[in-house]
Amino acid sequence: MNQNRNDLLGRFKNKKLLTQLFTVMITFSTLLMAVVSMVVTHQTTTTFINNNNLVYSNTLYVSLQTLDTLFSGFHNSLTHITYDAGIVDSVVTPKHLPSSANDQVWSILNGYCQETEAIDEIYLYVKKTDAVFTSTYEKCLLEDFREKDLIRKHMSGRSDTSFLKSGRTTSIELYQGDIYMVRDFPLNGDKRLGTLFMKMKPSILYDSLEGSQTSFSLLFAYDNNWNPLFPGMLDYSILPEEAARNIPLLMEQGKNTLYFGNQHYFFSQSDKTSIRLVLLVNDFAFMPSFSMVLKNSLPFFALILILNALLSASVLYLSYMPVQKLKKMISSEEHEENNKNTENEWNYLTESFLKISSHKQHLDYILSDMIPKISKEFYFDLLNGKPMDLSYIQNILVNINSPLEADGECKTIVLTFKKSMEPVVRDRLTEHFIETLSQCMGGFCHYIMQQIDESLYAVILQYDGDTDLPLITGLEVKLEQTFFDSLAASDDAWLEIGPKCSSLQQVSFSYLESVERLAHRKYPSKHTEDAMNTPQEDFIVPNHRFFQLQLKYISGAIMKGDIDSARQKALHICHTLSQDNKNRELFRAYEFYRLAFLNVMASYRITDTDQEEYAFVFDAAPYSADREDNQARMEEYMKRFCIACVSLLEEKYQKQQHKYLIRAKHYIEKNFTDPDLSLNLLAEQCRTTTSYLSRLFKESFGINFVDYLNQYRIEKAKYLLLTTNKPVKEISMTTGFNSQQNFIRVFKKHTGVTPGQFKSKNAESALK
Repeated sequence: MNQNRNDLLGRFKNKKLLTQLFTVMITFSTLLMAVVSMVVTHQTTTTFINNNNLVYSNTLYVSLQTLDTLFSGFHNSLTHITYDAGIVDSVVTPKHLPSSANDQVWSILNGYCQETEAIDEIYLYVKKTDAVFTSTYEKCLLEDFREKDLIRKHMSGRSDTSFLKSGRTTSIELYQGDIYMVRDFPLNGDKRLGTLFMKMKPSILYDSLEGSQTSFSLLFAYDNNWNPLFPGMLDYSILPEEAARNIPLLMEQGKNTLYFGNQHYFFSQSDKTSIRLVLLVNDFAFMPSFSMVLKNSLPFFALILILNALLSASVLYLSYMPVQKLKKMISSEEHEENNKNTENEWNYLTESFLKISSHKQHLDYILSDMIPKISKEFYFDLLNGKPMDLSYIQNILVNINSPLEADGECKTIVLTFKKSMEPVVRDRLTEHFIETLSQCMGGFCHYIMQQIDESLYAVILQYDGDTDLPLITGLEVKLEQTFFDSLAASDDAWLEIGPKCSSLQQVSFSYLESVERLAHRKYPSKHTEDAMNTPQEDFIVPNHRFFQLQLKYISGAIMKGDIDSARQKALHICHTLSQDNKNRELFRAYEFYRLAFLNVMASYRITDTDQEEYAFVFDAAPYSADREDNQARMEEYMKRFCIACVSLLEEKYQKQQHKYLIRAKHYIEKNFTDPDLSLNLLAEQCRTTTSYLSRLFKESFGINFVDYLNQYRIEKAKYLLLTTNKPVKEISMTTGFNSQQNFIRVFKKHTGVTPGQFKSKNAESALK
């Protein structure tokens, strides 16, 4: 009896029957729920697709109607142009190409081109003279025209895609990814005297079609020969080859839908233009969301759970309870075995340590690969003036094994080459330069070389503190002589040695100065000859020119939106000046710095402020007597001054980035030659009111719209006066003034002299 009992209990020993029971039931329920979810998902998806087929058929119909309406409007525009007296006269009685009588054609074409933003350009081809006129003020013979193949293609054959309305036929031509509306007049075929080509902007045409689509559909447009209408905007290869092959056959059979590869294709053809549209709808997009499937499946899930609960209770009562009673009869003698799988923690830690040690060589390799990259980034930031503390600079120099020290006088040598120079020649010159430097430095100099870009290199030189001036001068003369002696031509490369600075923290000052000088040498002009002839200091002098260079960096950072870098750079300059100058010299340097900042703000028309915390910036006498004798108070004032100036410049720049102002400036730049350009017209283009736009000009630029427009026109006029021999009357018309007298009056108001005096004065300066 006992033996049978023990055998029976042994079969159930260590069996977690309750856990196993629930595992089986949960698995069965999960499988059943998954099947139900699949069925519900399929039914929901089918319902969605059936309901949306009618929607997408209507979408395709609306798109065709939209396209017909668009081309009908452009057809009407071409009709208006063919009735224009100037165009008719140029075609019926054509003039010789150089004749000034043809100039009227330009303005007519340009005027029609500006009627709508969907028109990119208009060409007029005159058959009798073989001449081409464009809305962009070009005129030439067909042989010299940039799109002559388009015209010849149209003249040699008949387009299969055309638009007929009110007895007028307009062809639709495709050429190099663009769409052209073409009209022959006064008659078609061999009786045509002229042809108009209207180049459309495909992006605007497609935008009008795209508005009626959804995020999971694609609309493809073709002409009558199944050539893509928008090849540059859509990837027509998305359409499977089999579907693209079957759709034309199905259209001939009168069908308008195709289901292929889990996607629906709706297609149709315009009765007016013969243009064909194919709408591809991704059926996967109609898959119901998880929440929708869950909502529809909840009743079934509830039923499954109830049935499983009843079944589990029945099995538990019939099988588990008797076994549980039987197990209680077993004594506790069977609990004598201990767990023998416990692992010694010390052995585990030892093994982990050995694994980490075995990867030391790999870690060293990674570190050696990172150091050159860190070094390159560090020197690049140092040369470009990124603010760094001396302690931070010294730590980086030690970690990258640099030969330089954070303290000690240094300067830069900048080399640049023509971009056309072969890379092999450029590398040979730089290697020869470094070889000469290594041979001549004689232990009193240390250096590193940094490549800024493919044609610009910077060398940082650092001399020992007790180095004699003759040794330094001799080294620099030797380097410059060797560099230019190795050139095959004197104008293939340039070298400039910058002034000294007291530490690596200020090396950007020397670098910016040498780059500025190098730019004058590489790109000389009449305006920079005086700057090249002035004697150059061999040490960084905080004068007006020095601070102009620093403010370029700060202004550039503000224009890029990097306000933190601009503020750090401004404060870094204050800190550096206070370290290198005594009280009286520091007062002079700070005054130059303050005036340079005020000049920059004045260029942005910031001369006062309503903000009380920034009002001190514009004080006439900013330094009190106690500040002049107290270096710490002077530095504290200048830091407040710099932070306030950067904040005012940022605020001004943000105002000038208003979307209406950006749109207005672009429109003025394109249409300043129009004498009828007004604030009302500009407000209409910007889609705002004249009062609001006027207030934006006043707040952002400090002047009203008329002054801003006149100022822009005067700058264009000054350029024409200096670079061309056009008479004043022609320049006044070219720059948008309605009369010569008005032009002279406005020019004198802005410059203080008449246009003739301005041109004579600058001509005399050029001769001197």
